[in-house]
Amino acid sequence: MKGVKGVVLLLCAACVIAKSKSDRARSARWISGRALKVIVEDYTDLNAFKKLVKPILIPRMPDTEGSTIVRNYLVSKLRALDWHVEEDVFQDMTPYGIKTFTNIIATQDPRKPKKMVLAAHYDSKNITDRYGNAFIGATDSAVPCGILLDMAIQLNCLFEKAQGERARDITPQIVFFDGEEAYKDWTATDSIYGARHLANKWEAENVLPNVEIFVLLDLIGTSDVQFHNFFPQTANAFELLARRELQLKKDRLLHDNNRILFNTHQFFGGGIEDDHIPFLHKGVPILHLISAPFPSVWHRMSDDAAHIDYHTTEDFNKIFRVFVASYLHLDALHNQCRRKK
Repeated sequence: MKGVKGVVLLLCAACVIAKSKSDRARSARWISGRALKVIVEDYTDLNAFKKLVKPILIPRMPDTEGSTIVRNYLVSKLRALDWHVEEDVFQDMTPYGIKTFTNIIATQDPRKPKKMVLAAHYDSKNITDRYGNAFIGATDSAVPCGILLDMAIQLNCLFEKAQGERARDITPQIVFFDGEEAYKDWTATDSIYGARHLANKWEAENVLPNVEIFVLLDLIGTSDVQFHNFFPQTANAFELLARRELQLKKDRLLHDNNRILFNTHQFFGGGIEDDHIPFLHKGVPILHLISAPFPSVWHRMSDDAAHIDYHTTEDFNKIFRVFVASYLHLDALHNQCRRKK
């Protein structure tokens, strides 16, 4: 991703979209303190999360063996949950010639008309140090991929048992983008290869009107993270995240009950260039969960497994999981899904 862009341009674009898409906003279900505790305690397994992330922590440039290994791993985990998985394969010109890219699109229940898209990129940047070691990209974006996998695994039973009008209407859909990183310098043609392709494909197939919200995760995994709202049309969703964080802190269910991850006091107009941009320009409501400022390890060789702060990441994981459950009106107290009774 590229850094903060001009405030006026993207902020105004967001305002226009907000007016045209305001009817797509949904109210989130209130979750009781008991249900919050169940989601946090019954559906959290830090050791399992570490194991989920570990296979992604390898160099995974598009069209390489590492990319294939990680892609097959992600696909196998999602198919094991009985999600519908599509591998969107295409070719595009890069500064190093034509490369093959593959987006992964996994839908919990493709029969449902509306989608809550939850996305991250799984490729790593083209960086090699003087010793020939390739960039790992733990925060960028192995950990976000692990967060989405963990959410799918932990909440899958609740997704399957969901009932009511909301459950019939909307399903979670995970997208792992390939080719987010620029091969050389970030430009309109050397960046977000997978996102540009999929946005155009979904527009041609008339899929975009079915995307109720597009939530993009990036640069998550270190202790120096903080998240802000970028777009007015998803302010309610961001505020829901912040409210859930405060609830969990009040009940002392996080590792750090003092620091604030989701800052509602500062609006970051203008946004950051990332995989959401092609979708934003086509009118899709965007919630961009990226650390701003960027983590200190951004595009450094130190963005590796050794620099993951698992306590901060687990706190994000808990808040994000509660947010998804709230947005989709899941019944956290469903007895058939309880692991601790």
